[in-house]
Amino acid sequence: MKKRKVTRFNKEKIMMLSSSLLIVAACALTGVYVNRMENKDVESQVVDFSKLEDDTETAETKTSQDLTASIVDDLDADPYFAETGGNSVINPDSKKTVSENSIDMSSNSEEKKEDNTQDNNESDSQEKHTGETEEAEETASGSILNGAFKESDGMGWPVLGNVVLNYSMDQTVFFSTLSQYKYNPAIIISANEGENVSACAKGVVKKVGNSEEIGNYIEMDLGNGYELILGQLNEITVLEGSTVERGQVVGCVAAPTKYYSMEGTNIYMKVLKNGTPMNPMSLLD
Repeated sequence: MKKRKVTRFNKEKIMMLSSSLLIVAACALTGVYVNRMENKDVESQVVDFSKLEDDTETAETKTSQDLTASIVDDLDADPYFAETGGNSVINPDSKKTVSENSIDMSSNSEEKKEDNTQDNNESDSQEKHTGETEEAEETASGSILNGAFKESDGMGWPVLGNVVLNYSMDQTVFFSTLSQYKYNPAIIISANEGENVSACAKGVVKKVGNSEEIGNYIEMDLGNGYELILGQLNEITVLEGSTVERGQVVGCVAAPTKYYSMEGTNIYMKVLKNGTPMNPMSLLD
């Protein structure tokens, strides 16, 4: 009886030991699995700084290129800031070899012969048209040629108002709307919207146009190489080719464009001599 009890006790002891070992093994496997998962999460969260640096450099380069292109576009839009290089423009077609040109010339010789007669007729027609155009221009500008503008004649004010932005081509001036310093080849005269605008001098209207910066404008040829541009106009009353007398109403004051919203309603006045801007204040009476 006592022997059976001892045997049963040993069996229970073995079972408990086995269960303990199984539990320890399970815990160990669980720990290994959790450790591997944590390492995997850490690896997935590691930032590839080399790739990030390359992406940043690429973005900075693109931003710099976009900014440079924007500045170049702005400068190219203004003829007084444009710069030209000294290199000649090469026609890509000129890269053909002598033999290629010879082949082209021989293959097209017959066609050229057929076109000669037509070209001669067109040339005669163009000469006739050119002569008629020159005669019309001489008629339109005859009054100017007979009484060309002189600086001693002076100019009248297009409107009566204060100058809010002075002419300045030797140093930059601050444009409030643009929030930047720029050269100013004209003067900006304050005015009331709807007010009549008068021609500053006698001349022939070369162009009636529109630009994003100065809105509707007229360009006048005053003779002797002098030109006058009046911008920020509305309801223009003159036509291209017409002769305008000093003091004649050419339109009225328009609302300012987005380039001059901070400066307020105004008239843009530019005077050029042989294509170069000059200070209108030196001519205004």
